[in-house]
Amino acid sequence: MNSLEFKNAKKTDLEQIIILLEKFKLPNEDIHANSLIHFIIVKCNDQIIGTVALERFDNLALLRSLCVEENYRNDNIGKSLINKILDYARAENILDVYLLTTTADKYFLKFGFEEISRTNAPDLIQQSTQFRDICPSSAIFMHKKL
Repeated sequence: MNSLEFKNAKKTDLEQIIILLEKFKLPNEDIHANSLIHFIIVKCNDQIIGTVALERFDNLALLRSLCVEENYRNDNIGKSLINKILDYARAENILDVYLLTTTADKYFLKFGFEEISRTNAPDLIQQSTQFRDICPSSAIFMHKKL
């Protein structure tokens, strides 16, 4: 396997991030250069092969945009991205991380996330574009206390 480089995203990474998210049909219409501050990417040979992000709301965050190229999915890159973004969240004094998923709820259980009712979502999360407009109402809502 080629060497992998995990790093914080920069504005110059935006186009590659959008392409990757679109490839796997993940929401990206609200991602812009200013939102990259909470994005972690992984590159292989200068190509972005994975992403994860936090959308921050005070001391809460919405985990989003977890995506890994198919050829790399058996290399624990997703696991590394989640661990890195959770470490980042702790360093930023985020107390609770939430997420919405239509396909990966069983995967997130392995990291200590628990399914909760959307009606129990904090107001700040309910007001997010992801929660309110982008993710379908059928998406599973999950929470992890840090």
